[in-house]
Amino acid sequence: MAKNNRIPKIRGAKRSSREVIKNQKEFDKSCNYKVEWRYGTKWNQQKTAKYRYMACRECGSMTVASPAATAITCSSCVQKMVDPPVFKSSIAKTGRPAGWHFMKEYVDKDGNVFHKGVEKPELKGTLKPTVIEKKKRLTKREKAKIKQEANSKIYDLKKQLKKAKFKKDQRVINRQIKYYQRISAGRIPKNYLENNSE
Repeated sequence: MAKNNRIPKIRGAKRSSREVIKNQKEFDKSCNYKVEWRYGTKWNQQKTAKYRYMACRECGSMTVASPAATAITCSSCVQKMVDPPVFKSSIAKTGRPAGWHFMKEYVDKDGNVFHKGVEKPELKGTLKPTVIEKKKRLTKREKAKIKQEANSKIYDLKKQLKKAKFKKDQRVINRQIKYYQRISAGRIPKNYLENNSE
């Protein structure tokens, strides 16, 4: 059986009330503002096609307009008319550090005590405010230096691995190689700096 591909008519659909322009030249002459037809020059216009330009009602600069437009306001004039948008942050700052509601116990500067984000009013003012120590973040140079050291240690360990005869020695060296390969890939463990600073 053949498939029917006809688009069904929608009952009650109205025809557009916009009048069709039969003579574009006469319509352009009837407009109160200057109208020109120019070839496309912008990146999103075809160079072979002509586009309708109309004078802005405020400043008079020629702007691209639709064939049915009778008056137009350019984008720069619209910007002058309208105030710039005001951006407000949706999140209100509490003055507490990031992750305070995950801490077992956190005391803010007013003396409010929180246990895992839940306030305990009966303990208010009994404890000292929590002091948050800032973690030392590595700079790009420091990270690059650590990676370079790890690569040099991998090189030395691979030399040792060739000389190692027993499996127990090879296992230890392979474990160290894996550890330093992780560091050279950029996954530096937290305790690495503490262990190497001594």
